[in-house]
Amino acid sequence: MSELRVIAKNKDWARLGDSFVNLAYSMAKTKAVGRPVGERVPDRVLSKALEISKTIDVSRMTAGEKGDVVEAILAYAWSNHLISLEEAAETLFVRVAAINFESRSCETEGAARAFSDLLRLAVKRIRDGGGGKNEEGD
Repeated sequence: MSELRVIAKNKDWARLGDSFVNLAYSMAKTKAVGRPVGERVPDRVLSKALEISKTIDVSRMTAGEKGDVVEAILAYAWSNHLISLEEAAETLFVRVAAINFESRSCETEGAARAFSDLLRLAVKRIRDGGGGKNEEGD
């Protein structure tokens, strides 16, 4: 099994990633709207991001499982200093800044595209050999 698949299936990374994803998105949206916001990123957004990114085969995965994959990969990349929280928020902000937050469907689509960009960045850095320690969450 590839290093990326081991990371993607790790539930400990996914649990940590849930908090990381929510904070990074909240930081990006706060900057975009000009006031503090705290957001929870739904699995459907992360699921769509994984599909858009085409980084991992997503056939036969539920939306929740796809969300866990994204969360695990991002937490692993952050924990191994492959991306910082600030870089994650800035990467998201590039697309989040253009979102029409009055429309839930526009926000869902825009957030999914933003997370697909961030996911591609994290996967590239993991594949380029930046990872290696902490695969088991230790």
